[in-house]
Amino acid sequence: MKDNTGICPLCGLPNDCQMAGTAGYKGPCWCTEETFPPELLASVPEEARRTVCICRKCVIKTRRAEARAKPLPQTQAGDFYIEGDHVVFTAQYHLKRGYCCGSGCRHCPFDALEQELAGRP
Repeated sequence: MKDNTGICPLCGLPNDCQMAGTAGYKGPCWCTEETFPPELLASVPEEARRTVCICRKCVIKTRRAEARAKPLPQTQAGDFYIEGDHVVFTAQYHLKRGYCCGSGCRHCPFDALEQELAGRP
């Protein structure tokens, strides 16, 4: 029987789980610090639940879709500043919005994978 623990059950790509496969424990995994959206967990096929990890890309895509479905947060003091003709949003505002827009924002607090998935070059 083939070991599929290193493959995401939703997209079929590597899940980058540190605990998957036969190589043994390779250190703490990104997923131990993650809170998975309930609807994402519910979309995992029954036979794969609690045995195979979802990849981080699927988690990010789900979170991004959830955040984009909500109205943008109201801006408050500290969410932006004016620089010449530009409004520059702070990391605080980006976190309140909940996702990377892919525009290459100066204060984007999201990591490279999230920026890549948002379409940032």
